[in-house]
Amino acid sequence: MDILKAEIARKRKLLEEKELLGTDKKYFKRGELIAKEQEEYRKKYYSLNEADDKSSTISDGDKIESDVQHSILPRQEVITRLRDRNEPILLFGETEIDAFKRLRKWELLEPEVNKGFRNDFQEAMEQVDQAYLNELLKDSEATKSTEKVDKKKHETTIGYEEIREMAKSMGRGNREHDMTVIVYFIQDLT
Repeated sequence: MDILKAEIARKRKLLEEKELLGTDKKYFKRGELIAKEQEEYRKKYYSLNEADDKSSTISDGDKIESDVQHSILPRQEVITRLRDRNEPILLFGETEIDAFKRLRKWELLEPEVNKGFRNDFQEAMEQVDQAYLNELLKDSEATKSTEKVDKKKHETTIGYEEIREMAKSMGRGNREHDMTVIVYFIQDLT
C-alpha cells in the first residue's frame, strides 16, 4: 500500500511541476499533458534547430527525414516484401512508416535468402544431371523406334500357320509368349 501511495504522490508532484494542476484545478485533460511534454521535448532537442530554421536552412536530421518520406515504398510493396521474408506486416503499435523502416533494416542486415548467393558446385551438378537426362531420353527414343521397326518386321513375316505352331506351346507358364501369340492372332484377323 505504501508503494502505491508513493507512486501517486510522485505523479502528483510531476503534474504540479508541469503546471497542469493548479490550486483551483483538480483535473486535467490528457491532451494538455501531451502538449506540455511535446513542448518540453522541442525545447530540449530543437534549440539548435530553431536557429537554423530562422536562417531558412534545413538541418541534416530533417533532410534524412524528408528523404525517408520521399523514398517510402507503396504500402502493398512493403507488405509483399515483409511476407517474402516471413515477417509480420505490422507489429503491435507499429505505424506503416515503422514497418517500412523495419523492412529497410532487414534488407540491409540480411540479403534475400533465395536470391544472390548460389553454390557453383551445385549448379554444375545440376547441369551434368540435365545433360545425363537428355542423353537417356535420346537413347530411349532411339531404342523405341528400333523396337517398333523390329516388331513391324516380325509382324509381317508371321502367318496363320506360324501362329498355330506358337499356340501349341501356350499355357505353360510363359505369360509373355502367350500374350504375344494372342496379339499376333488378333492382328492376323484384321
